[in-house]
Amino acid sequence: MSAVAAVALPQRFLSARALRERLAARGIWFAPIRHHSPACAKATKAMIAALEPAAVLIEAPAEYDELLPALTAPATTPPVAILALRKTEAGTLSSFFPLADFSPEWVALREAAARGIKTAFIDRSWIGLGAAAETSELAEERYYAQSQALTQLAHLEHCRDHDELWEHLFELRETDWQTHCDDAFAWSALARLDYETEVLLTEGSIPREAVMVDHIAKWQADTSRPLVVVTGAFHTLGLVEALGVKLFGEKIPEAEPILKHKIPNPEKADSWLIRYDLTRLNALTGYGAGIRSPGYYQRRWDVAASPKELVLNSLADIAKLTNAANTSEIISTAAVIEAALQAHRLAELRGHSFPGRTDLLDACSSCFASGELNPAIRDAIGEVFGGTKLGVLPEGTPAPPIVAEARVLAEKLRLNVSDSSRRNTTIDVRRSASGRRRSRFLWLMSFLDVGFARFIAGPDYISGRNLGRINEQWEYAWTPMVEAQLIALTTQGATLPEVARARLRASAPEPDSRSCGAVAAIIAQAALIGLSDEMTHAMIRLDQMITADVDLGSVVTTAEKLFGLWHSRDLLDIAEPQRLLRLISRVLPQVGYLLDKTADVKAEDEPAVVAACIAAHALIKDCENVASSQAELDAAADFMSTASVTAAFARLPERSDVSPGVLGAVLALGVVNSQIADELLSEKVAAIFAPGADVSYSLRFLDGLMQAAPDLFLHTPELFDAVNQAIAKLEPDAFLNFLPELRRSFGRLRPVETAKVAERIALHTGVASADIAASNLMLTAADLAAGVRLEQALRGGLIADGLDAWVEVSNE
Repeated sequence: MSAVAAVALPQRFLSARALRERLAARGIWFAPIRHHSPACAKATKAMIAALEPAAVLIEAPAEYDELLPALTAPATTPPVAILALRKTEAGTLSSFFPLADFSPEWVALREAAARGIKTAFIDRSWIGLGAAAETSELAEERYYAQSQALTQLAHLEHCRDHDELWEHLFELRETDWQTHCDDAFAWSALARLDYETEVLLTEGSIPREAVMVDHIAKWQADTSRPLVVVTGAFHTLGLVEALGVKLFGEKIPEAEPILKHKIPNPEKADSWLIRYDLTRLNALTGYGAGIRSPGYYQRRWDVAASPKELVLNSLADIAKLTNAANTSEIISTAAVIEAALQAHRLAELRGHSFPGRTDLLDACSSCFASGELNPAIRDAIGEVFGGTKLGVLPEGTPAPPIVAEARVLAEKLRLNVSDSSRRNTTIDVRRSASGRRRSRFLWLMSFLDVGFARFIAGPDYISGRNLGRINEQWEYAWTPMVEAQLIALTTQGATLPEVARARLRASAPEPDSRSCGAVAAIIAQAALIGLSDEMTHAMIRLDQMITADVDLGSVVTTAEKLFGLWHSRDLLDIAEPQRLLRLISRVLPQVGYLLDKTADVKAEDEPAVVAACIAAHALIKDCENVASSQAELDAAADFMSTASVTAAFARLPERSDVSPGVLGAVLALGVVNSQIADELLSEKVAAIFAPGADVSYSLRFLDGLMQAAPDLFLHTPELFDAVNQAIAKLEPDAFLNFLPELRRSFGRLRPVETAKVAERIALHTGVASADIAASNLMLTAADLAAGVRLEQALRGGLIADGLDAWVEVSNE
């Protein structure tokens, strides 16, 4: 009995169903499919075998006919896809036509080829649809999801959505191909009748159906043998009605828009057959018009004769992946067996001939966790049900331009891409022009994030670290996934530079953003990968927003990045590097302005602000070095003036509202650079660590000083003595409270400096420095805290036992 027999069918559908039977008698047999449906694939294969048609006509752009030899080649193994590209003024447009082992179109192609039957694609080129150039499958899936008729039918069948309804009615029912096609036609017609003609015209269905009707009619006129027409089921109703008017003279008003639509001249986009993967075919994580759980359906297709094997293997693989993740929740063999039994019970309860996708997923939810599935189990289910299979193409298959471009460039730069082995390379970027070209390519591929190159060590121009190093170290590998990722980038551009430009612009801050640091990062990235035009564009924007950025760290970071690029200007082949200096000269007054605004900073924010102050102070020296070495620049010293920054640093120690950490850092920087007298630091230290002073304030001052110039602690006796006395006078509870701050401050010392502090403490306490070194057990903060608590308990016990004198002796 028909799967939709319980639904009241509209008269328009009943008329179309009768017309479909008349067309079959005339030799036009429709295989209404849902894309990537195994049930539709099986029915289509059986139809072709039963009818032995003159030709199989498939819904796909007609220009793809030139790829039929590659599609039907024995070595071609799904998942594969046809990629079409077209360059426009707005950029590069792209479209994917994916095919899996279980896709009805793929099965139709291979079955026809095996039987020596002609095949042809009959759809309109996607590039002719303008704003409606959305892939047909995506539109169809949206129509099914939003169909009121299918929603009502899902409710009647106790299904959660149209996908579960489809599986319930089609994927899990064993029927002959004729019954399947009848039901698929009814399913799709119910969805189609929910939408007005104007909607179908606007989104492109009717213009495409006009082209398909024209192709079908021409093929029918040239043969007396049957034709099998494989199209998305959503289009079948419109095609049947239009052919009924065209071939039988029927009066069907709804078909008029299709028949009256002007057939365009043949259009063509550049197209290639490419490898695809199940991950991107997954409607939940990749291709918007894909199928849910393609990995599950791939497994079903591979073991079609053994559903029991499918259930057990799927559940066992989920358990294996979960347990390999080293989570606290392990899936036992008993749980796997229980889940398999549960899946079979659910299938029986729901009237399924064997467990389906939803039966398995529900069994996982009930047997693999007591509550909500943990992330490791969800990831494992996603991998098993999503699938990871990658397609295979015959040797010599032409590749899309971006793939060929990347491969040719890699080979030209003597990078071995002959196989997928992972290799290491060391590049001399200072003394080798070819090395710099290789570096630029690797940085470009790394930026595009296609999985080809990974930076290991060397000068990092983005962060500004290690710029003095000569060599870069990289790891790289050309794998099928690199090709897949490159192909995925074709939605953003047709060439590597075009995609990089699109990505740089996409990463740019919002128009109302005030972050100079974010724009400076784009300038550095553009310089690194050789996009001088994007670098110029970002520099113009940076120039316009400098005075709007009120974050000292962001502004100082901007100057640091610009200096890093200036110092690496020859290595990066930066045109007109003086532009960098001019931008720095614009940044300097803003740095001075923000230093003046650095007042009462919260304790938790002090380390970041102090770091910005340290970097700002370093800018003064950088500017002096540049100005003195650039005699060819007119008035270099004037436009690189650091007067505002220097003046702001001079004012900070005199301000009453400056935070203690910032004060400590500024004084330390001033003393180290001979801008502040040692006596001033000694006076400040004496006041800050005087008896009765705020200990929290004192330790924040110490931390700022140690962050800026930790060696001063050793070279300023007054500071050492004051800190030592302040710590010695702390009560045990207070010491515990301030222990994290003390560890952070003294943790800024280098090991050799820590040893010298130990020697100084030994002199003050009378303990041999060798004994202090021998007792260095790398204690943690928790260890020290436990020691203090133990001492407190011991003191309390002694006092309770009347041994107060012992406590007094221990304090002497």
